[in-house]
Amino acid sequence: MYLPLHLGMSGAKAAMGRFSGGLARLPPCARLLGVRTSTVVAARAPPPPPSPSAQPLPRVDASAVLTADDVARFAAEGAIVVRNVFSPEWVETMRVAVEDNMASPGPLCDEHAAAAQSGGRFHDDQFLWTRHEAFRRFVTESGAGAIAARALGSSSAHIFYDQLLVKEPGTSTPTPWHNDTSYWQLTGSQICSIWVALDTVPGATGVGYVKGSHLWNLKHRVTNFSGDAHSAKNTYEGVAAENFDELPDVSAKEAAGEFEVLRWDMEPGDIILFYSSAIHGAPGLAKNSTRRRRGYATRWCGDDVRYDARPGTMDKGWRAAGYDCGLSQGDPIACALHPNLA
Repeated sequence: MYLPLHLGMSGAKAAMGRFSGGLARLPPCARLLGVRTSTVVAARAPPPPPSPSAQPLPRVDASAVLTADDVARFAAEGAIVVRNVFSPEWVETMRVAVEDNMASPGPLCDEHAAAAQSGGRFHDDQFLWTRHEAFRRFVTESGAGAIAARALGSSSAHIFYDQLLVKEPGTSTPTPWHNDTSYWQLTGSQICSIWVALDTVPGATGVGYVKGSHLWNLKHRVTNFSGDAHSAKNTYEGVAAENFDELPDVSAKEAAGEFEVLRWDMEPGDIILFYSSAIHGAPGLAKNSTRRRRGYATRWCGDDVRYDARPGTMDKGWRAAGYDCGLSQGDPIACALHPNLA
């Protein structure tokens, strides 16, 4: 059963019974479960139910994946790599689902290279787990939430959303330097992402993270990855320039030896675990490159995270697409769209 983006209240209660705490401890999500759901349904037909013959996939043991030293290094540096976390079966299952999504994306999909007219394809989509069985299984069954909770020192790990980022060979469009929390309608320190490599990715073309930058807690001006100040799907207007922190010139400061940027060669099934306030970015791929770069990220919120209705975030675009729990300023993030999966 899928999370109830397309169910009535009775179906939602049945589905949420699977998750920690049930609906009894969640704030009302009237828009998500009521009148606003039609937007999502219009954009995508409800997904088929899980196949009863689907093969079980291994759940990762968070305590075996992350040592106490890993957690301490994560807290100090803001990003770490962990090897061989997800099995080849998980990787292949998600690779198949990636192709399905790229052929039939969701309402929040952006094609950044096409928008920037830079050649290649830079596919970016969100909330795949609400539409695809394979990604639903990953979010709810893989143990990723438990990894996030252990890393954050949190008793809970609420899925904020998931995101697919694919750069096809020859896609020169870069991922600009940024941190994620500047885009998000959240407050709190226990916010992280798990980026799963689905291809071999050399460190030189992968995502780099400015060591220790998660401790700066920057709220910088955000832009669409297509290079525009906004798009029809995610709008970021509404905040005066003087209210933003300045985003440093990472490339210049790295070249001058002022910043250390963490980069790793990645193999399928490896993960990068990073605080969402860490500054990160990635170059485009060479025009003559032959490798794809498929990455799948899940975003997680811990105990101290609250909804923040400030302007200039992704919230406006999400609400327009129907991804709306009806949360109010200061509410805990727990709701039907963001269940606890620790």
